[in-house]
Amino acid sequence: MGLTMIIGISGMIGSGKSTLAKGLHKHYKKSVLLEEFQENDPVFNTFLKWMYEKQPNIHIGFQSYIIESLSDTFKKTVAKFKNNNLNFRDNHIFLDRFNIEHYVFAVVTLMDKDPKYQAGFDAMFEKIVDPEDNPDLAIFIDIDFNAFKARLLARGRASEVDNYAQNETYFKLLHSLYKKLYIRLVEKFKIPYVIINSNNKSEKEVLQEAINIIDSYDFSKSKRYNE
Repeated sequence: MGLTMIIGISGMIGSGKSTLAKGLHKHYKKSVLLEEFQENDPVFNTFLKWMYEKQPNIHIGFQSYIIESLSDTFKKTVAKFKNNNLNFRDNHIFLDRFNIEHYVFAVVTLMDKDPKYQAGFDAMFEKIVDPEDNPDLAIFIDIDFNAFKARLLARGRASEVDNYAQNETYFKLLHSLYKKLYIRLVEKFKIPYVIINSNNKSEKEVLQEAINIIDSYDFSKSKRYNE
């Protein structure tokens, strides 16, 4: 009990998942944090800007880029982890969102397209997503829409704030479907998960709840347990 391995931190945009992932990385001194993207990633930021500006025909390209990039970074991180003689029993890798979660964004952004585009993305997703990249435990941060909106605007990312009004319908749709689609995905891939309701909780309270979950979780059934 209490042995930690690869743990995915998940949630809607603005849910506080990155803050939680960084807090866990700081708490577990020997841990590694794999962020979803680098703040100065020109490809990611360009795609994100285009998406919020409602540029056409970029959604499959955006989500496939993220999935390919995350998978590549994950494998390099694990290789470095092992080369440094770290092991999954005593050290931890935290994922700030993980690969399969991007399927949720694809479903929502492709809803207005001909169904063949979703079918095409599904086929690509099944081929390029590697189950070996999945975490041993996923922690999902649940948040209501009003809290999401407040957090999104407060963090001040220009592409989100400047284009919020024209994307509010998209954000509401994404929020309404996110948890349901996420649960469907983690159950399909047989990823154990826990949901933290973060409404009316401080960042410190959410962090402590996540620490309690991790410290009490039995990871012995994971195949990484003996790696």
